[in-house]
Amino acid sequence: MRANTLRRIGVAMAAGTAIVLMAAPADAAPATATPTAPVSHQQVAGAQAGTAGLKDGFIQAHANMLGRTLAGHAAQATIHPSAGTAFLDKGNNQGAFAAQSVTTALHPTNSGTTIYTPTLFPAGGSCIEVTTVYTTSVQAVEAWDWCNHIDFEASVPINASFVSKYTSGGAYTTEILKTGANTWVAYLYNYSTKAYDTLYTSSGNTQVGTTTGWDVNELYSSVQSNGQSYACTDMAGKTFSANNIQVNLGGTWTAASASNSDTRYDTGNASFDCPSRSYQMISPYSHWQVVG
Repeated sequence: MRANTLRRIGVAMAAGTAIVLMAAPADAAPATATPTAPVSHQQVAGAQAGTAGLKDGFIQAHANMLGRTLAGHAAQATIHPSAGTAFLDKGNNQGAFAAQSVTTALHPTNSGTTIYTPTLFPAGGSCIEVTTVYTTSVQAVEAWDWCNHIDFEASVPINASFVSKYTSGGAYTTEILKTGANTWVAYLYNYSTKAYDTLYTSSGNTQVGTTTGWDVNELYSSVQSNGQSYACTDMAGKTFSANNIQVNLGGTWTAASASNSDTRYDTGNASFDCPSRSYQMISPYSHWQVVG
């Protein structure tokens, strides 16, 4: 990525009242949702402009994942670790799919901490990444545009309405699909209508700097004086996971496996500065789980 591609575009997300719900365990299997389910002609309910002010942290986290320093972004006393599934570029990648854990009970206490868990980005030059965002003031599922604006461009708050429509078993199901020569669409599965609703569409050439992809546990966090990250306290006792991870190769959906995925973006447990954290690749590479 080059600094001159990173222009800010975004509108602040309208403030809302936090709603805390008791959700099923995050590693529970969601009700049936497959990548071949019907696509509706409606937008995701409650979707709005991407949240402003998160751009720098998201870029920093990815710069660490990809092993590159971005010009104009000074190093800070923060950590940017990741762990999970990496998608290989097989030359015919056309999308990715997963059931991603979600909760209304995670509220980071430190302004220097943002938890992006899970976050999904297909291999093959995708324009879109769909990530679950938790900050001191934001709980949302957001679409990041890697082709044009290089920022969060669509957001849906994680609230009672979202939980009732788009989750099952403590997870939401998302699919990012290549629908044209250079066009990608992010969908969320609506369990009420049993069809996919459109979250965001983008066309162009990816600026992420790689054609590989990922579904990972990722965060951007300040570190406390005791050497532990603030995210450690925030995530304590909570379970996060991605399950039923699939990739679309040449129009065919198949489970993430050693033939199309690896762990190249796993920075190791120690990099999270959280001694209580437990991570497991339950089914390589279609199901991973983190316990804070």
